[in-house]
Amino acid sequence: MAEILNTPRVDVVIPCYNYAKYLEYCVETVLSQRDVEVRVLILDDCSPDNTPEVGQRLAASDNRVTYSRNASNLGLVGTANRGVIEWATAPYTLLLSADDALTPGALARSTEVMERNPEIGMTYGMAVVVNEINDEYPAEDQDEFDFRKVSGKRFIERFCRNKNPVASPTALVRTSTQKAIGGYNPDFPHTCDVEMWMRFATQSDIGVVNAPQAYYRWHDNNMSSKYISQPMGDLREQFETCVYSCRVWGGHIVEFPIWINEMRTRFASEAFWLAGIALQKKDKNAAKECLKFALDLRPDYWKLRSWWVYQAKRLLGARSYAQIQLWSGRSNTQYQPFTHGAQFGWWPDSE
Repeated sequence: MAEILNTPRVDVVIPCYNYAKYLEYCVETVLSQRDVEVRVLILDDCSPDNTPEVGQRLAASDNRVTYSRNASNLGLVGTANRGVIEWATAPYTLLLSADDALTPGALARSTEVMERNPEIGMTYGMAVVVNEINDEYPAEDQDEFDFRKVSGKRFIERFCRNKNPVASPTALVRTSTQKAIGGYNPDFPHTCDVEMWMRFATQSDIGVVNAPQAYYRWHDNNMSSKYISQPMGDLREQFETCVYSCRVWGGHIVEFPIWINEMRTRFASEAFWLAGIALQKKDKNAAKECLKFALDLRPDYWKLRSWWVYQAKRLLGARSYAQIQLWSGRSNTQYQPFTHGAQFGWWPDSE
Protein backbone atom coordinates (compact mmCIF):
# COMPACT_ATOMS: atom_id res chain seq x y z
CA MET A 1 0.00 0.00 0.00
CA ALA A 2 1.10 3.55 -0.66
CA GLU A 3 2.51 5.53 2.22
CA ILE A 4 0.39 8.41 3.54
CA LEU A 5 2.70 11.44 3.41
CA ASN A 6 0.42 14.23 4.61
CA THR A 7 -2.06 14.48 7.46
CA PRO A 8 -5.54 14.05 5.95
CA ARG A 9 -7.88 17.03 6.25
CA VAL A 10 -11.57 16.56 7.01
CA ASP A 11 -14.37 19.10 7.09
CA VAL A 12 -17.23 18.08 9.39
CA VAL A 13 -20.65 19.67 8.87
CA ILE A 14 -22.95 19.47 11.91
CA PRO A 15 -26.58 20.48 11.24
CA CYS A 16 -28.36 21.25 14.49
CA TYR A 17 -32.04 21.83 15.14
CA ASN A 18 -33.06 21.85 18.79
CA TYR A 19 -30.21 19.51 19.76
CA ALA A 20 -28.25 21.89 21.99
CA LYS A 21 -28.01 19.31 24.78
CA TYR A 22 -26.11 16.92 22.47
CA LEU A 23 -24.04 19.46 20.55
CA GLU A 24 -21.05 19.87 22.86
CA TYR A 25 -20.37 16.16 23.08
CA CYS A 26 -20.77 15.75 19.32
CA VAL A 27 -18.22 18.50 18.61
CA GLU A 28 -15.86 17.19 21.28
CA THR A 29 -15.71 13.77 19.60
CA VAL A 30 -14.75 15.44 16.32
CA LEU A 31 -12.06 17.73 17.74
CA SER A 32 -10.45 14.84 19.63
CA GLN A 33 -9.95 12.70 16.50
CA ARG A 34 -6.36 11.53 16.06
CA ASP A 35 -4.13 11.70 12.98
CA VAL A 36 -6.33 14.11 11.00
CA GLU A 37 -6.79 17.86 10.68
CA VAL A 38 -10.42 18.80 11.21
CA ARG A 39 -12.62 21.82 10.76
CA VAL A 40 -16.15 21.93 12.14
CA LEU A 41 -19.11 23.96 10.90
CA ILE A 42 -22.11 24.05 13.24
CA LEU A 43 -25.16 24.99 11.19
CA ASP A 44 -28.03 26.09 13.41
CA ASP A 45 -31.32 25.72 11.52
CA CYS A 46 -33.10 28.41 13.59
CA SER A 47 -33.28 26.24 16.70
CA PRO A 48 -35.70 27.49 19.39
CA ASP A 49 -33.50 26.11 22.20
CA ASN A 50 -30.12 27.40 23.41
CA THR A 51 -28.17 26.14 20.37
CA PRO A 52 -26.86 29.68 19.65
CA GLU A 53 -25.36 29.94 23.13
CA VAL A 54 -23.71 26.51 22.94
CA GLY A 55 -22.55 26.92 19.34
CA GLN A 56 -21.03 30.36 19.88
CA ARG A 57 -19.24 29.17 23.01
CA LEU A 58 -17.75 26.20 21.18
CA ALA A 59 -16.60 28.44 18.31
CA ALA A 60 -15.03 30.93 20.72
CA SER A 61 -13.10 28.19 22.53
CA ASP A 62 -11.50 26.56 19.45
CA ASN A 63 -10.56 28.21 16.15
CA ARG A 64 -11.29 24.98 14.30
CA VAL A 65 -15.00 25.50 15.01
CA THR A 66 -17.34 27.88 13.15
CA TYR A 67 -20.92 28.58 14.19
CA SER A 68 -23.51 29.84 11.71
CA ARG A 69 -27.26 30.28 12.09
CA ASN A 70 -29.55 30.05 9.06
CA ALA A 71 -31.48 33.21 8.27
CA SER A 72 -34.61 31.05 8.04
CA ASN A 73 -35.39 27.41 8.70
CA LEU A 74 -34.09 25.42 5.71
CA GLY A 75 -34.72 21.89 6.91
CA LEU A 76 -32.14 19.14 6.85
CA VAL A 77 -31.53 19.13 3.09
CA GLY A 78 -31.06 22.88 2.74
CA THR A 79 -28.89 23.06 5.84
CA ALA A 80 -26.76 20.09 4.76
CA ASN A 81 -26.15 21.60 1.34
CA ARG A 82 -24.98 24.86 2.88
CA GLY A 83 -22.22 22.84 4.49
CA VAL A 84 -21.21 20.13 2.07
CA ILE A 85 -21.54 22.18 -1.13
CA GLU A 86 -20.97 25.82 -0.13
CA TRP A 87 -18.51 25.49 2.76
CA ALA A 88 -16.47 22.26 2.63
CA THR A 89 -13.06 22.51 0.94
CA ALA A 90 -10.98 19.78 2.61
CA PRO A 91 -10.34 16.57 0.65
CA TYR A 92 -12.89 14.74 2.82
CA THR A 93 -16.30 15.73 4.16
CA LEU A 94 -18.50 14.23 6.87
CA LEU A 95 -22.12 15.20 7.53
CA LEU A 96 -22.79 14.51 11.22
CA SER A 97 -26.08 15.15 12.99
CA ALA A 98 -25.68 17.02 16.28
CA ASP A 99 -27.32 14.19 18.24
CA ASP A 100 -24.79 11.65 16.93
CA ALA A 101 -21.04 11.46 17.61
CA LEU A 102 -17.81 9.88 16.41
CA THR A 103 -15.94 7.02 18.03
CA PRO A 104 -12.23 7.40 18.86
CA GLY A 105 -10.05 7.08 15.73
CA ALA A 106 -13.00 6.98 13.32
CA LEU A 107 -11.70 9.62 10.90
CA ALA A 108 -8.17 8.20 10.95
CA ARG A 109 -9.49 4.79 9.90
CA SER A 110 -11.75 6.13 7.14
CA THR A 111 -9.18 8.51 5.69
CA GLU A 112 -6.52 5.79 5.73
CA VAL A 113 -8.76 3.64 3.55
CA MET A 114 -9.45 6.48 1.14
CA GLU A 115 -5.87 7.78 1.00
CA ARG A 116 -4.67 4.32 -0.01
CA ASN A 117 -7.57 3.71 -2.44
CA PRO A 118 -8.27 6.77 -4.61
CA GLU A 119 -10.96 4.89 -6.53
CA ILE A 120 -13.13 4.88 -3.37
CA GLY A 121 -15.52 7.82 -3.23
CA MET A 122 -17.20 7.04 0.10
CA THR A 123 -16.29 5.00 3.17
CA TYR A 124 -18.60 3.96 5.98
CA GLY A 125 -18.36 1.70 9.01
CA MET A 126 -20.33 0.27 11.88
CA ALA A 127 -22.42 2.37 14.28
CA VAL A 128 -23.08 1.81 17.97
CA VAL A 129 -26.57 2.69 19.23
CA VAL A 130 -26.81 4.94 22.27
CA ASN A 131 -29.96 6.25 23.89
CA GLU A 132 -31.25 8.56 26.58
CA ILE A 133 -31.62 5.88 29.21
CA ASN A 134 -28.04 4.61 29.23
CA ASP A 135 -25.48 7.20 28.20
CA GLU A 136 -22.40 4.99 28.24
CA TYR A 137 -20.22 5.07 25.13
CA PRO A 138 -18.77 1.57 24.70
CA ALA A 139 -16.50 1.85 21.63
CA GLU A 140 -12.69 1.90 21.95
CA ASP A 141 -10.08 3.11 19.48
CA GLN A 142 -8.86 0.45 17.06
CA ASP A 143 -5.49 0.99 15.44
CA GLU A 144 -5.83 -2.27 13.53
CA PHE A 145 -8.99 -2.96 11.59
CA ASP A 146 -10.31 -4.81 8.59
CA PHE A 147 -11.72 -3.05 5.58
CA ARG A 148 -13.27 -4.11 2.31
CA LYS A 149 -13.78 -2.39 -1.00
CA VAL A 150 -17.02 -3.11 -2.81
CA SER A 151 -17.97 -2.02 -6.29
CA GLY A 152 -20.61 0.64 -6.58
CA LYS A 153 -22.76 -1.84 -8.48
CA ARG A 154 -22.62 -4.36 -5.64
CA PHE A 155 -23.44 -1.64 -3.10
CA ILE A 156 -26.56 -0.63 -5.06
CA GLU A 157 -27.62 -4.26 -5.42
CA ARG A 158 -27.26 -4.71 -1.66
CA PHE A 159 -29.54 -1.76 -0.98
CA CYS A 160 -32.17 -2.83 -3.50
CA ARG A 161 -32.32 -6.34 -2.06
CA ASN A 162 -31.82 -5.63 1.64
CA LYS A 163 -32.48 -1.92 2.26
CA ASN A 164 -30.04 0.63 3.64
CA PRO A 165 -26.60 -0.77 4.57
CA VAL A 166 -25.11 2.50 5.91
CA ALA A 167 -25.31 4.26 9.28
CA SER A 168 -25.40 7.94 8.32
CA PRO A 169 -22.88 9.33 10.86
CA THR A 170 -20.20 6.93 9.57
CA ALA A 171 -20.27 8.02 5.90
CA LEU A 172 -17.11 9.93 4.96
CA VAL A 173 -17.05 11.16 1.36
CA ARG A 174 -14.46 12.47 -1.05
CA THR A 175 -15.23 16.19 -1.36
CA SER A 176 -14.26 16.44 -5.03
CA THR A 177 -16.79 13.75 -5.90
CA GLN A 178 -19.42 15.40 -3.72
CA LYS A 179 -18.97 18.70 -5.57
CA ALA A 180 -19.14 16.94 -8.93
CA ILE A 181 -22.41 15.08 -8.26
CA GLY A 182 -24.11 17.91 -6.38
CA GLY A 183 -25.98 18.35 -3.13
CA TYR A 184 -28.76 16.50 -1.34
CA ASN A 185 -32.08 16.19 -3.15
CA PRO A 186 -35.05 17.95 -1.48
CA ASP A 187 -37.46 15.62 -3.30
CA PHE A 188 -36.43 12.90 -0.82
CA PRO A 189 -36.57 14.54 2.62
CA HIS A 190 -36.42 11.24 4.54
CA THR A 191 -34.12 9.25 2.24
CA CYS A 192 -31.88 12.03 0.91
CA ASP A 193 -28.86 10.37 2.50
CA VAL A 194 -29.63 7.04 0.82
CA GLU A 195 -30.09 8.73 -2.54
CA MET A 196 -26.73 10.45 -2.09
CA TRP A 197 -24.92 7.22 -1.23
CA MET A 198 -26.42 5.50 -4.25
CA ARG A 199 -25.30 8.47 -6.34
CA PHE A 200 -21.75 7.99 -5.05
CA ALA A 201 -22.00 4.29 -5.86
CA THR A 202 -22.80 5.06 -9.50
CA GLN A 203 -19.53 7.03 -9.68
CA SER A 204 -17.03 5.12 -7.51
CA ASP A 205 -16.25 2.15 -5.33
CA ILE A 206 -17.34 2.10 -1.68
CA GLY A 207 -15.07 1.38 1.29
CA VAL A 208 -16.28 -0.43 4.42
CA VAL A 209 -14.50 -0.31 7.79
CA ASN A 210 -15.22 -3.20 10.12
CA ALA A 211 -15.01 -1.14 13.31
CA PRO A 212 -17.36 1.11 15.29
CA GLN A 213 -17.12 4.49 13.55
CA ALA A 214 -19.91 6.49 15.16
CA TYR A 215 -22.52 6.59 17.90
CA TYR A 216 -26.05 6.66 16.50
CA ARG A 217 -28.41 8.14 19.05
CA TRP A 218 -31.92 6.72 19.22
CA HIS A 219 -34.40 8.88 21.14
CA ASP A 220 -37.96 10.17 21.01
CA ASN A 221 -37.01 13.30 19.05
CA ASN A 222 -34.87 11.43 16.53
CA MET A 223 -36.04 12.21 12.98
CA SER A 224 -35.84 8.54 11.99
CA SER A 225 -37.79 7.31 15.02
CA LYS A 226 -40.67 9.68 14.23
CA TYR A 227 -40.86 8.54 10.63
CA ILE A 228 -40.46 4.83 11.36
CA SER A 229 -43.39 5.06 13.79
CA GLN A 230 -45.71 5.92 10.89
CA PRO A 231 -47.66 3.06 9.26
CA MET A 232 -45.24 2.42 6.40
CA GLY A 233 -42.21 4.30 7.69
CA ASP A 234 -40.27 5.47 4.65
CA LEU A 235 -41.11 2.43 2.52
CA ARG A 236 -42.64 4.38 -0.36
CA GLU A 237 -39.83 6.93 -0.39
CA GLN A 238 -37.21 4.17 -0.35
CA PHE A 239 -38.72 2.67 -3.48
CA GLU A 240 -39.09 6.03 -5.20
CA THR A 241 -35.47 6.82 -4.34
CA CYS A 242 -34.27 3.67 -6.08
CA VAL A 243 -36.43 4.33 -9.14
CA TYR A 244 -35.04 7.87 -9.37
CA SER A 245 -31.45 6.72 -8.87
CA CYS A 246 -31.81 4.14 -11.63
CA ARG A 247 -33.35 6.62 -14.06
CA VAL A 248 -31.07 9.58 -13.42
CA TRP A 249 -27.74 8.10 -12.29
CA GLY A 250 -27.71 4.36 -12.87
CA GLY A 251 -28.47 3.95 -16.56
CA HIS A 252 -25.12 2.24 -17.10
CA ILE A 253 -25.96 -0.51 -14.58
CA VAL A 254 -27.97 -2.96 -16.67
CA GLU A 255 -29.18 -4.99 -13.65
CA PHE A 256 -30.62 -1.96 -11.85
CA PRO A 257 -34.16 -2.27 -13.36
CA ILE A 258 -34.17 -5.98 -12.49
CA TRP A 259 -33.38 -5.20 -8.84
CA ILE A 260 -36.16 -2.60 -8.77
CA ASN A 261 -38.69 -5.13 -10.09
CA GLU A 262 -37.62 -7.46 -7.29
CA MET A 263 -38.21 -4.61 -4.85
CA ARG A 264 -41.78 -4.29 -6.11
CA THR A 265 -42.63 -7.77 -4.90
CA ARG A 266 -40.74 -7.51 -1.62
CA PHE A 267 -42.10 -4.08 -0.70
CA ALA A 268 -45.66 -5.06 -1.70
CA SER A 269 -45.44 -8.09 0.59
CA GLU A 270 -44.17 -5.92 3.41
CA ALA A 271 -46.99 -3.42 2.86
CA PHE A 272 -49.60 -6.18 3.07
CA TRP A 273 -48.04 -7.34 6.34
CA LEU A 274 -48.10 -3.77 7.68
CA ALA A 275 -51.73 -3.46 6.63
CA GLY A 276 -52.48 -6.49 8.79
CA ILE A 277 -50.77 -4.86 11.76
CA ALA A 278 -52.80 -1.70 11.16
CA LEU A 279 -56.00 -3.75 11.24
CA GLN A 280 -54.95 -5.28 14.53
CA LYS A 281 -54.54 -1.76 15.89
CA LYS A 282 -57.92 -0.80 14.38
CA ASP A 283 -56.27 1.89 12.27
CA LYS A 284 -58.28 1.72 9.06
CA ASN A 285 -56.59 4.73 7.47
CA ALA A 286 -53.14 3.20 7.95
CA ALA A 287 -54.33 -0.11 6.53
CA LYS A 288 -55.78 1.70 3.51
CA GLU A 289 -52.48 3.53 2.92
CA CYS A 290 -50.48 0.30 3.08
CA LEU A 291 -52.88 -1.46 0.73
CA LYS A 292 -52.74 1.34 -1.82
CA PHE A 293 -48.95 1.22 -1.86
CA ALA A 294 -48.94 -2.57 -2.30
CA LEU A 295 -51.44 -2.41 -5.14
CA ASP A 296 -49.50 0.37 -6.84
CA LEU A 297 -46.43 -1.85 -6.82
CA ARG A 298 -48.14 -5.10 -7.80
CA PRO A 299 -51.42 -4.77 -9.71
CA ASP A 300 -51.39 -8.59 -9.85
CA TYR A 301 -51.44 -8.65 -6.04
CA TRP A 302 -53.53 -11.85 -5.89
CA LYS A 303 -50.46 -13.79 -6.94
CA LEU A 304 -48.69 -12.91 -3.69
CA ARG A 305 -48.90 -15.15 -0.65
CA SER A 306 -48.78 -12.04 1.53
CA TRP A 307 -52.07 -10.85 0.03
CA TRP A 308 -53.84 -14.03 1.15
CA VAL A 309 -52.27 -13.75 4.60
CA TYR A 310 -53.69 -10.25 4.83
CA GLN A 311 -57.12 -11.46 3.69
CA ALA A 312 -57.09 -14.17 6.34
CA LYS A 313 -56.21 -11.58 8.96
CA ARG A 314 -59.02 -9.31 7.77
CA LEU A 315 -61.60 -12.09 7.78
CA LEU A 316 -60.60 -13.84 10.99
CA GLY A 317 -59.87 -10.72 13.04
CA ALA A 318 -57.21 -9.82 15.58
CA ARG A 319 -57.86 -12.88 17.73
CA SER A 320 -56.10 -15.09 15.21
CA TYR A 321 -53.27 -12.66 14.58
CA ALA A 322 -50.60 -14.64 16.42
CA GLN A 323 -51.36 -17.82 14.48
CA ILE A 324 -51.24 -15.97 11.17
CA GLN A 325 -47.89 -14.43 12.08
CA LEU A 326 -46.54 -17.93 12.63
CA TRP A 327 -47.94 -19.08 9.30
CA SER A 328 -46.53 -16.11 7.41
CA GLY A 329 -43.17 -16.22 9.17
CA ARG A 330 -43.42 -12.52 10.08
CA SER A 331 -42.98 -10.87 13.46
CA ASN A 332 -43.09 -7.42 15.01
CA THR A 333 -39.65 -7.87 16.52
CA GLN A 334 -37.81 -6.71 13.41
CA TYR A 335 -39.44 -3.29 13.81
CA GLN A 336 -38.49 -2.70 17.43
CA PRO A 337 -36.39 0.46 18.03
CA PHE A 338 -32.63 0.09 18.23
CA THR A 339 -31.38 -1.02 21.63
CA HIS A 340 -28.53 0.63 23.50
CA GLY A 341 -25.14 -0.88 22.70
CA ALA A 342 -26.32 -2.65 19.52
CA GLN A 343 -24.06 -2.34 16.48
CA PHE A 344 -25.27 -2.13 12.90
CA GLY A 345 -23.96 -1.67 9.38
CA TRP A 346 -23.34 -3.99 6.43
CA TRP A 347 -20.03 -5.83 6.50
CA PRO A 348 -19.82 -7.45 3.03
CA ASP A 349 -18.61 -10.95 2.45
CA SER A 350 -15.41 -11.06 0.41
CA GLU A 351 -16.02 -11.07 -3.33
